Amino acid sequence: MPLLQIHAITAFPVFIILSREFVIMAMRVMSAKNGLIVPARFSGKLKTGLTLPVCGILLARIPVPVSPHIPLLLQPLHSVILWVSHWPGWAFEGLIWSMVAVTLWSLIDYLKDYVWNQALHKAHGREDKAKQRLKMWIPNTITMLNLLCGVFASIYAFNGNFHLAVLLVILGTLLDALDGRLARKLDAFSKFGAKLDSKADYTNFGIAPAVVIFCLLSTHFEWYVGFIVGAVYYASVHYRLVRFDKGGHSHYFEGLPSPVGAGLVVLAAISGYLSQPAIFIPIVIGLAALMASRISYLHLDIFGRKKFAKFLSIPTVTFLTLTILHLLKLDIATNIYAYEMLFLVVSMYVVAAPFFKKYSPQ
Repeated sequence: MPLLQIHAITAFPVFIILSREFVIMAMRVMSAKNGLIVPARFSGKLKTGLTLPVCGILLARIPVPVSPHIPLLLQPLHSVILWVSHWPGWAFEGLIWSMVAVTLWSLIDYLKDYVWNQALHKAHGREDKAKQRLKMWIPNTITMLNLLCGVFASIYAFNGNFHLAVLLVILGTLLDALDGRLARKLDAFSKFGAKLDSKADYTNFGIAPAVVIFCLLSTHFEWYVGFIVGAVYYASVHYRLVRFDKGGHSHYFEGLPSPVGAGLVVLAAISGYLSQPAIFIPIVIGLAALMASRISYLHLDIFGRKKFAKFLSIPTVTFLTLTILHLLKLDIATNIYAYEMLFLVVSMYVVAAPFFKKYSPQ
């Protein structure tokens, strides 16, 4: 903190280092309540051994008035201070960020040890059950990120930042596909994960697009027009998800999948052509009707095995990448109709999926 006060170091590295100390302190307290001890790690000792000398070196970074009468005993130290004060800025920054890197390594090291001990404690010492509990954290963490994407997408949409809102909805859609696959691959299903996934779907595929609809249409009409259209869309998503929760997993979706509907809505909202009210409102109403309908849509994983889907995979990945680059406002994606093309490619699933023959495991 004194180094920060005299401007020998910036605030961000100090924030990381102090946060690490508070996190480990909290872990030790929580472990002590369960009768567990978090032992000192080599990485923690290395962190301390590196931090103290670096702090001393940084004290010589700031020039200070020097007394003309320096005791003979302190002359060597004075020479070292003069030498260090002439180091280039990159040398100090290298030491600082090396210290931060070791600090983060020690934090991860302690966290790994803490999480494993907690899981082992809750599993009553059974390592197999502890490993299974830890596996559940992987898809659940991705689901939590999906939920946060929906929350922040709604906030950005309310603030008029549609680019970031749409980007977060699209990222949430990708995360939603990833967490289910990981849960199945790791056999890491849990009631908590299922409830969390449901909340994430309501937020990212229902609330966030509804907010985008409301904010977009409010720029053209009275506020209640956007509210009504957004409410109709959210009601269809809510109905669709409730029906899905009751029906469970199968090879077919009953009604258009909500991630597909959400993706098409936000792509239309960000498009310069499809966002025109005369086009956008019918798109929203049509997608809402498809989600509330009982039309059978082949599951996306199974649909991806069809020749038609394989034909679409290259343009889908291409235009998805361009869309993300465009939303990030990178020059590489300028003057490319990525939104409209991705909308067209995804729409092919909407049109084609109900017409495929019944899926057979054979």
